[in-house]
Amino acid sequence: MKKTVFVLGVLVLVSGCALLDQFTQMKAFSKCKFRLVSVENTSLAGIQIQGKRSVRDFGVRDALKFAAATAGRTLPLEFTLNIEVNNPNTETAAMNRLAWILLVDGQEMTRGELGQRVEIAPGGASPLPIQIGLDLRQALSGQSKEAMINLAFNVAGEGTHPTRITLKAKPSIMVGGQSIDFPDYITVNTEFGGPAGQQ
Repeated sequence: MKKTVFVLGVLVLVSGCALLDQFTQMKAFSKCKFRLVSVENTSLAGIQIQGKRSVRDFGVRDALKFAAATAGRTLPLEFTLNIEVNNPNTETAAMNRLAWILLVDGQEMTRGELGQRVEIAPGGASPLPIQIGLDLRQALSGQSKEAMINLAFNVAGEGTHPTRITLKAKPSIMVGGQSIDFPDYITVNTEFGGPAGQQ
């Protein structure tokens, strides 16, 4: 009987320590420095637009494909946000899941989740690529086709007007099969594009 009580006590203690470690790691993650480094692999209607200034730079094949896409009901935009996470803490920073909201020029475009565990050693840094996919017709409902196309090129950093990209992220940890969210969003702001297409 005493042995059983001792074993149960050890399990409770280990479980409590593991829970404390999880919270400490998530707290450290929330105090990390986040920087949006770049936008890569931007495609509009399945056509790579990174390095192109406008639809006039499309070849014949892509131009025909694009014309067919713009006549349809959807206009998909896909790209990768490359986030750099620096951990200035003395503890390991970690999270199990990251819920995110993407805003472009202050307007919410889409939201999603990154469902993979990320660990960053004290004083270390780690890349955090986030794959984004959205339908411009739905996100910019009521706006012109030209406005949608311009936004896509601006996001790619190839447009003539600067575009402000905001990523709001909320990390969480898994404890006993339960997801526990950090109470506040982490906000990362970056401006892309401009007269010379620079970041």
